Amino acid sequence: MKIKLDPGAYEPTRGHATDAGLDLRTPESFWLYSGEHKKIDTGVHVQIPEGYVGLITSKSKLMDEGITSRGTIDAGFTGSIKAVMYNHGGEAKLFRAGDKITQLVVLPCVIEDIEYVTELEETERGDGGFGSTGR
Repeated sequence: MKIKLDPGAYEPTRGHATDAGLDLRTPESFWLYSGEHKKIDTGVHVQIPEGYVGLITSKSKLMDEGITSRGTIDAGFTGSIKAVMYNHGGEAKLFRAGDKITQLVVLPCVIEDIEYVTELEETERGDGGFGSTGR
Protein backbone atom coordinates (compact mmCIF):
# COMPACT_ATOMS: atom_id res chain seq x y z
CA MET A 1 0.00 0.00 0.00
CA LYS A 2 1.36 3.41 -0.94
CA ILE A 3 1.39 6.17 1.68
CA LYS A 4 1.99 9.90 1.20
CA LEU A 5 2.44 12.35 4.07
CA ASP A 6 1.54 16.03 4.20
CA PRO A 7 4.14 18.33 5.82
CA GLY A 8 3.94 17.86 9.60
CA ALA A 9 2.12 14.51 9.38
CA TYR A 10 3.38 11.50 11.31
CA GLU A 11 4.21 8.22 9.65
CA PRO A 12 1.63 5.47 10.39
CA THR A 13 3.21 2.73 12.51
CA ARG A 14 2.41 -0.67 13.97
CA GLY A 15 3.12 -1.20 17.65
CA HIS A 16 4.14 -4.78 16.84
CA ALA A 17 5.05 -6.40 13.52
CA THR A 18 1.91 -8.58 13.61
CA ASP A 19 -0.58 -5.82 14.56
CA ALA A 20 -3.48 -5.49 12.11
CA GLY A 21 -3.83 -1.73 12.61
CA LEU A 22 -1.55 1.12 11.61
CA ASP A 23 -1.61 3.77 14.32
CA LEU A 24 -2.47 7.26 13.11
CA ARG A 25 -1.33 10.33 15.04
CA THR A 26 -2.52 13.88 15.31
CA PRO A 27 -0.22 16.51 13.77
CA GLU A 28 -1.55 19.17 16.15
CA SER A 29 -2.64 19.43 19.77
CA PHE A 30 -6.36 19.65 20.61
CA TRP A 31 -8.83 19.18 23.45
CA LEU A 32 -11.75 16.77 23.12
CA TYR A 33 -14.40 17.67 25.67
CA SER A 34 -17.12 15.50 27.18
CA GLY A 35 -19.95 14.95 24.68
CA GLU A 36 -17.98 16.55 21.84
CA HIS A 37 -16.93 15.22 18.46
CA LYS A 38 -14.12 16.66 16.38
CA LYS A 39 -12.68 15.95 12.92
CA ILE A 40 -8.86 15.70 12.95
CA ASP A 41 -6.89 15.81 9.69
CA THR A 42 -4.02 13.32 10.09
CA GLY A 43 -2.22 14.47 6.94
CA VAL A 44 -1.86 10.81 5.88
CA HIS A 45 -2.92 9.75 2.38
CA VAL A 46 -3.16 6.08 1.40
CA GLN A 47 -3.73 4.26 -1.85
CA ILE A 48 -5.84 1.27 -0.94
CA PRO A 49 -5.81 -1.40 -3.65
CA GLU A 50 -9.01 -2.39 -5.45
CA GLY A 51 -10.74 -5.24 -3.64
CA TYR A 52 -9.79 -3.83 -0.22
CA VAL A 53 -11.30 -1.32 2.21
CA GLY A 54 -9.65 0.75 4.92
CA LEU A 55 -11.46 0.88 8.26
CA ILE A 56 -10.74 3.62 10.76
CA THR A 57 -11.26 2.12 14.19
CA SER A 58 -10.79 3.14 17.80
CA LYS A 59 -7.65 2.56 19.84
CA SER A 60 -8.52 0.23 22.73
CA LYS A 61 -6.94 2.49 25.40
CA LEU A 62 -9.01 5.45 24.18
CA MET A 63 -12.18 3.32 24.04
CA ASP A 64 -11.61 2.49 27.69
CA GLU A 65 -11.71 6.27 28.33
CA GLY A 66 -14.97 6.67 26.35
CA ILE A 67 -13.31 8.05 23.19
CA THR A 68 -14.07 6.37 19.87
CA SER A 69 -13.53 6.87 16.16
CA ARG A 70 -14.99 5.12 13.11
CA GLY A 71 -14.77 5.53 9.38
CA THR A 72 -14.43 3.85 6.00
CA ILE A 73 -11.83 4.55 3.33
CA ASP A 74 -12.77 3.20 -0.08
CA ALA A 75 -10.25 2.04 -2.66
CA GLY A 76 -9.65 4.96 -5.00
CA PHE A 77 -9.85 7.67 -2.30
CA THR A 78 -6.45 9.32 -1.91
CA GLY A 79 -7.37 12.37 0.14
CA SER A 80 -6.03 12.98 3.61
CA ILE A 81 -7.45 10.68 6.28
CA LYS A 82 -9.60 12.61 8.72
CA ALA A 83 -10.45 10.91 11.99
CA VAL A 84 -13.77 11.84 13.58
CA MET A 85 -13.21 11.55 17.31
CA TYR A 86 -16.15 11.18 19.74
CA ASN A 87 -15.97 11.71 23.50
CA HIS A 88 -18.98 9.80 24.83
CA GLY A 89 -19.19 11.67 28.10
CA GLY A 90 -15.82 10.87 29.59
CA GLU A 91 -13.51 13.51 30.99
CA ALA A 92 -12.03 16.14 28.68
CA LYS A 93 -8.82 14.87 27.11
CA LEU A 94 -5.85 16.78 25.78
CA PHE A 95 -4.20 15.25 22.73
CA ARG A 96 -0.74 16.54 21.93
CA ALA A 97 0.88 16.57 18.49
CA GLY A 98 2.20 13.06 17.85
CA ASP A 99 -0.34 11.27 20.08
CA LYS A 100 -2.02 8.18 18.65
CA ILE A 101 -5.69 8.95 17.97
CA THR A 102 -7.02 6.07 15.87
CA GLN A 103 -5.91 3.17 13.69
CA LEU A 104 -6.29 2.07 10.09
CA VAL A 105 -7.06 -1.57 9.35
CA VAL A 106 -7.10 -2.72 5.71
CA LEU A 107 -9.28 -5.73 4.85
CA PRO A 108 -10.41 -7.58 1.73
CA CYS A 109 -13.79 -6.35 0.53
CA VAL A 110 -16.26 -8.19 -1.68
CA ILE A 111 -18.18 -5.86 -4.02
CA GLU A 112 -21.45 -7.64 -4.73
CA ASP A 113 -23.74 -7.00 -7.67
CA ILE A 114 -27.10 -5.66 -6.51
CA GLU A 115 -30.34 -7.33 -7.56
CA TYR A 116 -33.62 -5.68 -6.54
CA VAL A 117 -36.38 -8.14 -5.67
CA THR A 118 -39.87 -7.98 -4.18
CA GLU A 119 -39.27 -10.88 -1.75
CA LEU A 120 -36.21 -12.27 0.01
CA GLU A 121 -35.60 -15.99 0.44
CA GLU A 122 -36.72 -17.44 3.76
CA THR A 123 -33.98 -18.18 6.30
CA GLU A 124 -33.95 -19.82 9.73
CA ARG A 125 -33.50 -16.43 11.43
CA GLY A 126 -35.77 -14.39 9.18
CA ASP A 127 -36.24 -10.84 10.44
CA GLY A 128 -35.34 -11.71 14.06
CA GLY A 129 -33.22 -8.83 15.25
CA PHE A 130 -32.20 -7.44 18.64
CA GLY A 131 -32.38 -10.14 21.31
CA SER A 132 -33.87 -12.78 19.00
CA THR A 133 -31.17 -15.35 19.81
CA GLY A 134 -31.66 -15.08 23.58
CA ARG A 135 -29.06 -14.58 26.30
